[in-house]
Amino acid sequence: MKITYLRSVKFLGAASVIFLLSACVSNQSISTAILAYEAQAGNVQLGQSKTEVLAMLSPTQASMPSRFGKPFEAYIEDDKLKEVYFFRSRSFADGLVTDDEFIPYVFEDGVLIAIGWTAIGGPKTQAQQRESEMHIYRRHRIFYY
Repeated sequence: MKITYLRSVKFLGAASVIFLLSACVSNQSISTAILAYEAQAGNVQLGQSKTEVLAMLSPTQASMPSRFGKPFEAYIEDDKLKEVYFFRSRSFADGLVTDDEFIPYVFEDGVLIAIGWTAIGGPKTQAQQRESEMHIYRRHRIFYY
């Protein structure tokens, strides 16, 4: 029984370390993507082709796991193909992936026509403000806040 308990404790300890390290790696990869994006964003200009823009900006997001990105969107408006690609430009400590952490690039028939949220009506989701101070209380074996 004691050996099983020790194995459980060791397993939980190892799992906790792996979880914490993966969170640090994820934060680092997001920061790396944001810095790389900032270095390239100034080279992009309206009127450039989708191929040119994606060749510059897509590599900036390569270090970031896809779950921290936002997939592109496409639709037809006035018989023209519109595509919107999103690039990570910010990060908030709320643990959520929200629209306001990205800059959209809007292409019409393969040409960049807009950069930013104004062209597509603004972000739909936004980061959540956290309480600056969290109070944790303990009553017997139960913790609550």
